[in-house]
Amino acid sequence: MAATNYTIIRRNKENEKIVTSELKYKWTYKQALALAMESTKEMEELICVIETNKILIKNDKEEEKKTNI
Repeated sequence: MAATNYTIIRRNKENEKIVTSELKYKWTYKQALALAMESTKEMEELICVIETNKILIKNDKEEEKKTNI
């Protein structure tokens, strides 16, 4: 399996906020998942680990489309 960039998405149980953490180095999926599980605190819930080079929030995507027109 090839190493690539990953982002960890967690939810804070107390205030329900979503937090993303981008991993600095390239990892395999199993390594990234293990890091995510070990670094998740008791007050947080692990939502997912996704392969990514860059996550675009909805507003960023819309602006990127407008600039490409």
